[in-house]
Amino acid sequence: MESISRYGTPPTRLISMMKSFEYPFRNVRAGDRFAILTDDQMDPLIWQAMMAALHARGAEACLCLYPKRAYHCADPSPIAVGAAKEADVVIALTTTALNSGTPGLRQIRSEGGAKGKTPIWLWEEINQEILIEGGGACTEEDVREMCEIQRRMGEICDAGKTISVTTPGGTDLRADITGYPPGALARRWGAIPFERDAETGRFGLSPGTWPFGEFHVEPLAGTANGVVVWDHTGQYPAGQWHEPVTVRIEDGHVTDISGGHEAAQIRDYLKAYGDENSLVVGGEISIGTNRKCPPYTGNMRSEKKRYGAMHFGIGHGADRGEVVSKLRYEGICDRVTMIVDDKHVIAKDGVILV
Repeated sequence: MESISRYGTPPTRLISMMKSFEYPFRNVRAGDRFAILTDDQMDPLIWQAMMAALHARGAEACLCLYPKRAYHCADPSPIAVGAAKEADVVIALTTTALNSGTPGLRQIRSEGGAKGKTPIWLWEEINQEILIEGGGACTEEDVREMCEIQRRMGEICDAGKTISVTTPGGTDLRADITGYPPGALARRWGAIPFERDAETGRFGLSPGTWPFGEFHVEPLAGTANGVVVWDHTGQYPAGQWHEPVTVRIEDGHVTDISGGHEAAQIRDYLKAYGDENSLVVGGEISIGTNRKCPPYTGNMRSEKKRYGAMHFGIGHGADRGEVVSKLRYEGICDRVTMIVDDKHVIAKDGVILV
C-alpha cells in the first residue's frame, strides 16, 4: 500500500474517507441496529468514520472492540457475539478474517439473533487506501457491471459439471462443481449488494462485502485434484510474499505444502491453529471482478477482489456445509484461466471473457 507506506494514516483522511460509505450504506434507515466488530490493530479512524456514517443516517451503531485474535477464523469475544445477536446487521471490521469458518458468527448467520438470520458484512483487513483509492471507491455503475459479469459466470457454473483452473505461476487444478440447487450461483453472485429484502424490509442475504467483487464456487468434497500455487500473498504471513507456495491436492485433501519461508510459516500456522479438516478442500475457488483493486498490495481484503486474480481456500467450505474445520486458509493466485466442462472459458490469463 504505497500511500500508507509513504505518508502514514493521518486523521485528515477522514475528509476523503466518508465518501467511501455512501454506496454500501445507501439503504440504511433510522432505527437500524448495527454491531461493528473490530480489534485493537484496526485503524481507529475507519471505525470512527463508519460509526459517523451510520449515525448520520439515524442508525444505532454499537462498537465491540477487543484484542486482535491469534489467527484467522478465531471467534470474536463472547461478549461481542452476544451483542451481535441483537443486531440487524453485523459488520466484521477486524484484522483477522471473520468468515463462515468462524463458529460464533456461523451460528448467528444460520440461527439468527433478535430478528432471525443476521447478515454479516465482511470488511476485514480493510485500510484507508483501499477505501479511498482502491476497490472501496467503486460507484453504483461499477457494482452493477460486476454483478452482471458474476451472474453470467454463475449461469455457466450452474449448468456445468467440472471446473479447471490454471495460472502462469503453475496452478493446475480440476474439481467437480455439481450439487448446487438449480440457478443458485447465478442468483447469489448476480445480486446487488447491501439491499433490503422486498418482503420483510430487513437487510437479508444480499451480499455485503466491501470492497465488492468476486465469484466463487466450492468444489464437491473429495473431487479436487492437482496443484495450486499461491504466488502473491495469503492470510498468513501477511504482506507481499517473496517466494511462491505450492499446494498439492489429491482427492480433495492437501498432501503437501512446499516452497520457501512462506511455505514453512503456513505449515506451522496450520499445525498450531488448524485441525485435520483444515487440510480438506472445502474452501472455495474464486475469481475477483473489481478493476479498482490494484496488484501487489499484499492485502487479502483487496487482493481477493482484484480483477482476474483467484483466491483459493482450503478448510471450512464456503457454501455446502460438508467440510467443517477450525479454520479456512486462503491465498492468492495471479492471472487465472478458468474453464468449465473443458469448453466454457470464463477467464484466460486474468481476463474475464463472459
